[in-house]
Amino acid sequence: AADGHKWLLGPEGAGLLYLRRANLERLRPLGVGWHSSLHAGDYSRREFALKPSAERYEGGSANLLGIAGLAASLELLSHLGPERLGERLLEVTDEACWRLTALGAAIVSSREPGRASGIVAFELPERDPLAVRKYCLEQRVVLSCRDGRLRISPHAYTNSDDLERLCDALETAP
Repeated sequence: AADGHKWLLGPEGAGLLYLRRANLERLRPLGVGWHSSLHAGDYSRREFALKPSAERYEGGSANLLGIAGLAASLELLSHLGPERLGERLLEVTDEACWRLTALGAAIVSSREPGRASGIVAFELPERDPLAVRKYCLEQRVVLSCRDGRLRISPHAYTNSDDLERLCDALETAP
């Protein structure tokens, strides 16, 4: 399962689910609606029977605008190529780690080949991560605070100027 609004660059409220047919009966649908029913659209039938496919997880009317937006995003991303995007993202996060380390940050995320990701968690010794995050947001630099650590999630479109803005904000943060 994947939401479509983050790494996939799609709108809120649209996402993806892949489920092997062999595992269909292992998951109980929590939110069912008329699209979940085997007899969707036949309002004369009162019995409840789930569709024998993954459609059983589609509760109500589809978010058509969200689906169209996600489809356009997926088309763009597939045109760019997942390998190319992955390589670019690692370049961006490698540069971010280099710059953060130069500021005195301790990188917590794994940077080992095959384990590095587009999410970089780090600590700034002797600094309150919540106060740092608040200050950065005031400077229009978005980052999060998770488990007492600061976290950035750049994408392939992030450039050196963006990383410089991040580091400038971190350098002057309380």
